[in-house]
Parts: sequence; structure tokens; C-alpha cells
Amino acid sequence: MLNFPAIKPNLFEKLTRILGLFLIAPLLTLSTIPIAIHITQKPDFGFAVNQLEIGSLDPGGPAQKAGLRTGDKILAVDGVPVTKMTHWFAAKAGHYQLNPVLFKVQRMGLVYSLLVTPDPPGQMRMIHDFSLLVSGLAFLLIGWWVFSKRSDLVARNFFALCTLFGFMLLDIPDLPLVGYMTVKESLRTLVQLMLPAYFLRFFLQFPSPRFQPGGSLRRWRSLLWPGWILFLLLLVLDSSAVLTQSASIQPWIELLALVYSLGFFLAGLVVFTKRILRRDRPIQRTKMLVILTGLLAGLLPFMGSMIMANLNPDSSLPMWQYLSFSLILVPISFALAIMRYGALDKSFVLRISLIYGFLTLIVLVGYFLVVVGLGQLLASLFRISTYPVLLTVVAASSLTVLPLRRLVQGWIDDTFYPARKANLEAIGNLGKGLTALIDIDDVNQSLLNGLNDLFRPEDLVLFIQSDEEPFHFVPIRQQQAQNLANLPPSLPQTSSLAILLDRLRRPIFSEELEDMLFTGDSEPGSLGLLTHLKVNLLVPLISGNRLLGFLAFGSKSSDALYSQEDLSHLNQLAVQAGSLLESRLLYRDSLEQKKTETELELARTIQHSLLPNEALEDECFVIAGRNESCRMVGGDYFDYFLRSDGSLGFALADVSGKGIPAALHMTSLRVAFRQEAEAEDQPHLVIKRLNDTVFNLVSTGQFICFFYGIWHPETGILNYCNAGCEPPVLLNPNQSFHQYLRKGGPVLGVTNEHDYRQGSLQMAPQDRLFLFTDGLTDEQNEDEEFFDFPRLLALLEANLVSTPVHLLDKIFASINTFGGPDRTDDKTAILLEVKNLRS
Repeated sequence: MLNFPAIKPNLFEKLTRILGLFLIAPLLTLSTIPIAIHITQKPDFGFAVNQLEIGSLDPGGPAQKAGLRTGDKILAVDGVPVTKMTHWFAAKAGHYQLNPVLFKVQRMGLVYSLLVTPDPPGQMRMIHDFSLLVSGLAFLLIGWWVFSKRSDLVARNFFALCTLFGFMLLDIPDLPLVGYMTVKESLRTLVQLMLPAYFLRFFLQFPSPRFQPGGSLRRWRSLLWPGWILFLLLLVLDSSAVLTQSASIQPWIELLALVYSLGFFLAGLVVFTKRILRRDRPIQRTKMLVILTGLLAGLLPFMGSMIMANLNPDSSLPMWQYLSFSLILVPISFALAIMRYGALDKSFVLRISLIYGFLTLIVLVGYFLVVVGLGQLLASLFRISTYPVLLTVVAASSLTVLPLRRLVQGWIDDTFYPARKANLEAIGNLGKGLTALIDIDDVNQSLLNGLNDLFRPEDLVLFIQSDEEPFHFVPIRQQQAQNLANLPPSLPQTSSLAILLDRLRRPIFSEELEDMLFTGDSEPGSLGLLTHLKVNLLVPLISGNRLLGFLAFGSKSSDALYSQEDLSHLNQLAVQAGSLLESRLLYRDSLEQKKTETELELARTIQHSLLPNEALEDECFVIAGRNESCRMVGGDYFDYFLRSDGSLGFALADVSGKGIPAALHMTSLRVAFRQEAEAEDQPHLVIKRLNDTVFNLVSTGQFICFFYGIWHPETGILNYCNAGCEPPVLLNPNQSFHQYLRKGGPVLGVTNEHDYRQGSLQMAPQDRLFLFTDGLTDEQNEDEEFFDFPRLLALLEANLVSTPVHLLDKIFASINTFGGPDRTDDKTAILLEVKNLRS
């Protein structure tokens, strides 16, 4: 069995995935509601705090007006002592009104109590806070979406990264509880220490992790240990009992944490850079370039807005604050690289950038028109705040983004990418052309020719299978068929390549196969096939819930990569082609089945023509036979005929097996038997010669049960030889004694070194001899009970007065009723009734 690198998650990973998707992410998302409300309510005191000291003052702000100065140390807020930053956060958390707040501060050894009346939050600050809120929510939702679609290690680490970034950007609401704020700040410290480790882990695993038996998972998990150790050290040092004795240690621990963070981030960037520079893995390189573009486009404007806000906080131009929204590009670029398989070509990235660029422009224009225009008008006419208008615009933007995106995407495709529409129509026309074809071979060649015209691959092969058969290849050119001559003619369904394609069910590149297939225990067939064909892209053909086949594309003649548009078109066509090919295969199979059924019906007719079709009767005897096969044809045989000397010859045979093979042996047996029976009047000698023939006819393990008897009407003597058949039973309606005919020898075909004995008995008028194969007594009902010999004998005894034909009808009707409609074995019987002896 192939050991794919997609390792099955253990119980811990399953539980953490459930917790992440259905508890942590939803809780953080719900926290954005009070965060958004607090953004519009949070009072502005006009100063920043660092380690309980006032670090900076807004010129002309509330704190400066109240007399606070830079360097003042906060001792209490509204009478509540403040000794730690968590105390300061807890004291500030409850203030969402514009009421004056009493600050007790220490300045140059003196204590002052100053009353600060805060200002309402400024628009620039709200825009900045909202941008961080939207960016954090984008990180969270995009990570959740990726992790809900994929559960592999790449998606797991991406979700962890997005959750950590989202936690930092969202800044979950504060509460006026010291214990709560202590836990929150501890979580923030832990998040800051985990970010470098998950950053490095992500780039070590992206785009797909390479596995080495037993080691990779442990090494990746060990990357988290330094962060946990540093967190525990900081947690211990932060406790009041230890802090007073170890104040000199904490700066060193913090420095070590800084070195650890910078080192891990630098290592991640080194891995990132090395993968960008790899020319032998073009698909990986395009993904890395997309991530690089997203990082630059997302971080540089954000950093620029932060710098501008610090350099000119009183700027009346709001555009710098809007640059903070660029952070959304970071998770979008990562998600695009993770969820999009194959190469992220420049055309695709440019098209996506145009779509979302125009979409952002529309949203911003709408914002300025509504907030700046309508908001200011409402504020001047009705003396109302513009904050509700701002919240309404944010909510409306989230509702209109999806329909706007569709409109913008359609307009950009029609304006800038008319070839995309033409290619899509060409794929649609190819699909329509395939539906007009009936013969499966025509469909295969038309599909290959159409794909060759559209994509111009150097090689193109279709692998297809029907029912449980292996995959066989259909080349597009005769030269290609010659190149494939050294390959096995088929690929088993249990091959590692088939299993992988059935699992992924999407187009997959050879570069991805290198990570997925070649690191597993792949059998030589799959590896040899991929190497020999120089496959660049595989496209599975799925119909219903099974892999019907796949297309193997070589490199494009132009040396260009298969683009995202190519993958989209091929995936669309593969869905249609898979169902179409299956329907044509079913049609072909139905034709073949009808042909087979016709041939089998003809074989059945021929086989029945070799058996007596009516009873044989004269003044001395009546003999009748009946045969029912469990299939169209069978291996049971019976015969009766008048010999040249006036005696009656009759035979019964049961060939091992069922169906066509048994029927063929039966036909050969009948020819050989008739030849021997005409030439010899001693049954045991006929059986001996027939055994020599059968021994050379059947394969090892096959055999034939045979009974042959000759009855002489003048004397009533029956000579017989039983070669392994169920012993025929001799009955008389006037006698309770039954006689069984067992004398003979072993079954035919096992050995040719055995002699057969002949048995003889006297038959009198009203005697009846019943011969049968084991199919009669082996019939089972729903309770798995057999129609055994005692049942059969009782049925015979109860109906001995019936004619042979009528008695056989009753016997077969009773057995069929007992067993139901399903036939499990061939059934054959002969009944001989002696009326008189010839005088």
C-alpha cells in the first residue's frame, strides 16, 4: 500500500482542528462586535503609556491641558492603585464615557492628582483602529476558510499563523478585571513567542511538506519548544514573589526572546528566499512570488501609514490612514498560494489584482461619497454624529462586496481578457462535439485531438478503464504508441498513481507528484510510467464516485507553464468528459453484452439440440430426461438412444464447474461418448476409453461424473458402470425395497491408470430407475436448508404412479419452489420406466 505523505491525523490533531474551527475562531470573530462598538466609544486621553510611565503627549490634548508631563509615573486611576501594566489596562477598560478621570502620578519624587477630561475618539484614530479590525478579521476568516477546506500540515500551520496574527490585530476587548487582563497579556506574550516558530514552520512545509520516516513531524513540533520555554520563564519572572529577587534576570530573558524571534523570522525568510530562487521548481517559485508580492503590497503601505501617522498626527488628509487596510493583502496572497494548485502565472495574478483593485476603489469611492459627502451634510443639517454613518457604510460594504466582485470580474474579463472568453467557448464546443459521438474510440480520439489543438502539448495520452479492468492507454499519435511499447500495457487500479489521483480528484503537476508520490512506497509501474512519458500534468477523469481514467500531458510546445486558466478549463472539461466516457463505455459494454447474450442463446440452442428433446417410448419402456442450467449454458449432460441391437443405452454426466467452460467440455464429451458407445457394448469398457479421452481433455482439478447403462428389453438385464455419479435408485410401486447402483469407479479425468467395474441387475415390469445429478439435492432455501436425498426419495415414492414426464415435472417444480428464483447449480435427471419385457 502506498504510504502517502498526507499523514493521517492523530486524535490530538483532530481535537485541535475541531477546537480551532468551531470554538477559537468563532469566539475571536464574535469579539469583533464589542471591539467595533468600543472603537467609536473609547475616549482619547491624549497620551501613551509605557511601563506605567507617560511616554508621549498629544500637543493640545486632554492630558497636556490637565498638566500631565512626559515621564510621569501613574500610581492610581480614580483611586484604584496601579502597580502593573495589567492594572492600568483594567483601570482604563471601564471608561467608555467622556467623564473626567482622576489620575494620581509621581513626578520627581512628588505625587500629584490631576483630573483629565477625555476627548471623543478622532476620525483618524477610528479609521486606523477599524483598519486593524478588518485586517485581523480577514486573517482569521481566510485562515478558517483554508483550514476548513484542507486538513494537511500546510493548512494547519497557516490557520495557526492567521489566528495568531488575528489575535494581535483584533485586540480582544478589555475588562475592568485584573485577573482577566493578566490572562490576556499572558496570551499576548505567548502569541508573540509562537509567531516566529509558526512562521518558520510554514515556510519549511509550504507548498507541500517533504516527509522522512519518523523524523519530520517531531522536528517540526520541536520548533515550538523555545517559545514555550521562554514563555514559562517570563511567566515565572512576572510573578510578584520572584520579580523582586530576579529583576536583573528579566532583561536578559527578554533579550533572549528577541534574539529567538529575530533568528526564527530570519531563518523563515532564508527558506523563503531559497525557494523563490529555485529554477527547477517553477510552480513553487510562482507561489513564492505571489506571497512575496502580497507581503510587500500589504506591509509596506501599512508601515508607511504608521510612519506618516507618527510624523504628522494632525494631518487632515485621511488617505494615509486607509493604507492600513493593505494588510488584508497578506492573508489573501497566502491563501491564494495555498488553495490554488499549480503555477500562479502572471496573467492570473494580474487579473485577480485588477478585480480586487477595482473593487477596493469602488468601495473607497463609495465611502468618500457617503461618509464625507452625505455624513457631513447630515451633521450640518441635523447636528448628528457621522459615526453611525461610518458603521453603516462598513456594514453595507461587507454585504455588497460579493455581487460587486462578480460585476467587476465580468467587466474586466470582457474588457481586458477577451481570449479567456474565447478559450472558454472552445472548451465548451469541444464538450458539445464529444456528446455527438457514440463510439468510444471516436470519443477518445476526438478528445485527444481537441486538447492537442487547444494546449499544444508535446505528448498527450489518455488512460481509461472499464469496470474492474486496469487502465489502458490511448495515445494520440502512432509514434507515441511506439514510444509506449516498452511500458506495461495497463496500469492496475491498485497502483499508487491511480490511488493518488482518485484521492485528489484534481489536476496535479509532476512537481507536486515529486512531493506526494515519489516520497511514498510507489511501485515501479507508476514511477516508470511518469518517467517514461515525461509527464508535466495529470488530469483525472471522475465519473460519479470513481476514477474512470486520466489524461497525461507533456510540457507545452512553447515551454510555458499550464496556467490557472488552463487548469480551470481542463477541470471543467474533465467533469463533462468523465461522465461522457462512462456513458459511451456503458453503451459499448451493453452492445457487447447483447452480442454475448445472442451468442450464448445460440450456444444454448445448440447445446439443447445435443440433448434428447422428448421422451423415448415403445411397448417395453418409457424413458424421459430433463436438464436445467443455472446459467445460459451448463455442464450437465444426459442422453438415451436405441442401439443397433435393439437395446436401450442411456447416460448421465456432470462436468465440474459451470457456464461456458463446462458447456464446452460437455460438448466434447458427448462426441467422444457417442463414438465409444456405438463401438462397444460393455459399459465399463466404454467408461474406461472415455476416461482416457477426458484425462487428456480437462485441466488439473477438473473432472466429470458419468453414468452409462445398457438395458436389454428381451431379458430385462441392465448392465451399467457408475463413474462417480450420485447412485441411481431403482424403485417399484409394489415394493418398499430400493436398490442403488454404485458399482463402477472414480470420476473421469483424474487418472488414466484405473480400471472400471461393471454392474448388472434384473429389471422387472413396473420398475423405475431414477438417475440424477447433485444439483437436485444441493438446492438450498432461504434458511440454507438443503433439498436433500430423503426429500427427493419421498417425492419419488409419493408419485411413482405418474408417467416419467409428469414425475420429472413435479420433481423440478418442487425443487425450484423450495430454492426460490436463484439457481445455484445445474440440475439433470433421467427416469426409466419398464412396462413389459419383449417376448
